[in-house]
Amino acid sequence: MDHVPTRDETLGSRPAAETSLSGAVVDHLVRHRGPVLAIYAVLSIGAIVTIGPPDRPAVLWWLVGLTVVTCAGAEARVRRLLIDWVPVLVIAAGYDTVRSEAADLLTRAIVHPQLRFDEFLFGGTAPTVTLQRWLHAGMGVHWWDYLAWLGYLSHFVVTLAFAAFFYFVNRERFRRFAMLVVTVSVAGFVTYFIIPAVPPWLASRQGALPHTTRVEYEVWSHLGLPAIAKIFNGGTQLANPVAALPSLHAAWPLMVLLFIWPTARRGRWVFLGYLVFMTAVLVYGAEHYVSDILLGWAYVLIVFWAWNHYWARRDRASGGTLVAAS
Repeated sequence: MDHVPTRDETLGSRPAAETSLSGAVVDHLVRHRGPVLAIYAVLSIGAIVTIGPPDRPAVLWWLVGLTVVTCAGAEARVRRLLIDWVPVLVIAAGYDTVRSEAADLLTRAIVHPQLRFDEFLFGGTAPTVTLQRWLHAGMGVHWWDYLAWLGYLSHFVVTLAFAAFFYFVNRERFRRFAMLVVTVSVAGFVTYFIIPAVPPWLASRQGALPHTTRVEYEVWSHLGLPAIAKIFNGGTQLANPVAALPSLHAAWPLMVLLFIWPTARRGRWVFLGYLVFMTAVLVYGAEHYVSDILLGWAYVLIVFWAWNHYWARRDRASGGTLVAAS
């Protein structure tokens, strides 16, 4: 197994290239944090006065900016923790920004290209329709529906759990992992704006696809939680019905798998099984077409290659000993 630097080794030796432009910006911010904070406050107040009270996405982006301004380059433990985990806030802000535009995006959301791709690939019938017929989706809630429900929800836990593990074991690996996940997520958010796409369950409601059931909605309803079920019934207050292409639910597990593959000799096979399971859950639950999943995987491969190529060049140039994403 390749040597994995300890936390102390990682914190104590940053590549010189990393301290060039970005390091100069952070150093300047640290030296002038007071005036920068004052300017940020004045601009914030001015925006509220001229534009009006901010909506939720604007508040989230404001928090991203505030975290960077107050915590970048700080030595205090709490502020270092906040700046290290700002990528989570960036993802939340990006998702909510797209969600806030979902009502308008629905008017131009594509329906047929991804559906026709799946039908072509699977002999004329989308696999979501086939799986739901085989497993009697919508005809009562079965035990496997609960399994699919748990699998879908695991998206919001598993990747963050890996990030937390890397954070406490090797800070440099955490930073690289966070950059990978943020990059592929932002690429997805941008795509949702450019090419909003309808998922299978919504295509069924529009009559473009034979009847399918959104399994997540059925399970939440069966649990007697109508307020949560409402989120999965097509509303845009908390959910985004056009965030289908690419599938980030499929992209994140593949990113984790690629990241741990060089060092997790046994665990990688377990996680490969999880990736297959998540794929089946997304298709069966009518959350994504296979085409959505394949595009999500394509984004991951491109992002993973690009960042690792950059890190390898940077490490060679600086004489660093860290192995890119391994």
